[in-house]
Amino acid sequence: MELNILQSMFLGFISGITEVLPVSAQAHRLLFLNLYGISKEPAFLRLMIHMSTVLILHFVCRKHIVRMMRAQRLARIPKHKRKRPLDMDALDDFRLLKMTLIPIVLSMFVFTKVQPLGHKLLILSLIWLINGIILYIPQFFPGCNKDSSAMSRISSLLFGLGGAASVMPGISCVGSAVSVGSMLGMEPKHALNLALVMNIPVNLGFALFDLMDLFSGGFSGFSFNALVGALAAGAAVAVGVVLSLNLLKKITERLGYGVFGFYCWGAALFTFVFYLMFA
Repeated sequence: MELNILQSMFLGFISGITEVLPVSAQAHRLLFLNLYGISKEPAFLRLMIHMSTVLILHFVCRKHIVRMMRAQRLARIPKHKRKRPLDMDALDDFRLLKMTLIPIVLSMFVFTKVQPLGHKLLILSLIWLINGIILYIPQFFPGCNKDSSAMSRISSLLFGLGGAASVMPGISCVGSAVSVGSMLGMEPKHALNLALVMNIPVNLGFALFDLMDLFSGGFSGFSFNALVGALAAGAAVAVGVVLSLNLLKKITERLGYGVFGFYCWGAALFTFVFYLMFA
């Protein structure tokens, strides 16, 4: 069964919203496909969704990224030739994000091993349950206002490990990273900004595997309708990401990230019941 254009758009929209909200975009796409009786997500559609996510996240985080790049260029200039002081905050953010690439790259080596787990609804519901626990735990830790300058290399690696855990379908990159950051004492808004930037290389890694899957399959299932549907899904991703950023801000200011844990537990229960009905 092939998704029509409206279904592709809806899939992209859901993926965009749940990429920023800490509830796992992968799990939502897999559940959506199961509801329509589709065993595998089309590779080209996945590729377009991931690349659109990369582009819109880069657009959203462009000021932060440009600031870090400028700070890096200025740091290479000898001190006596600099016309303005170094932006130490941006340099510290860059240092932290550079360390997060280590667990992210390593996680890609197990990507093909863990992805099939998402197609098993029972396992998907269990991983969703774990994601909810990850989101709920930080409220038991004392709050803190640490920024990147206060984060050690080990803390930076742990923060990256939180994002890298999203190779498991059902674990949110943003949610896991922010939760780990909060447990390490990071200020939640700062952790979120860094997690959004970190999500860019994570989705680039996913897109690389999508491209490999597309070529290995000989572009099977590729058609004009599939192309239009994938482009529509990509556009819907952008809309979903923008809306979810506003929604995330409103929800977390009032209720905190823990509320998303309850959502994940509800989604896990729904997935488990769906599994029992059609097992």
